[in-house]
Amino acid sequence: MTELNTAPCLCARLRRASRLVTRHYDEALEPSGLTTMQFSAMRWIGRLDGPGVSALAEATGHERTAMWRSLQPLIVKGLVKLTDGVLRVTAKGKRALAAATPLWDTAQETYAQGMGARLAPLLAALEEVERHAV
Repeated sequence: MTELNTAPCLCARLRRASRLVTRHYDEALEPSGLTTMQFSAMRWIGRLDGPGVSALAEATGHERTAMWRSLQPLIVKGLVKLTDGVLRVTAKGKRALAAATPLWDTAQETYAQGMGARLAPLLAALEEVERHAV
């Protein structure tokens, strides 16, 4: 058996780390009523200036059907609307984002402080992981 075969599974480690980090952000965002996924999707919709579901899924690295399922609660709550294939954050959604952003900022700062000098190398390594995954 090679050394690589006895090493921890990279996929499992990345998925576990992702779940733990997501839990940290979800807990911070809980008072806003948004999950990390919902908060992120709404921000991406704004950044992309009205993408379709496929474009949003591609930009965020999600499967189209998974993205569509994640958008459903936002549409039902009136935070996002889909008109003629274009996603938009509604006025109500913009207010929800504005209320949630300080909570997200706190979660981000807490994590950044906890990582300290290891944050920049981690972000660089994650960028490499993404590049090699494509």
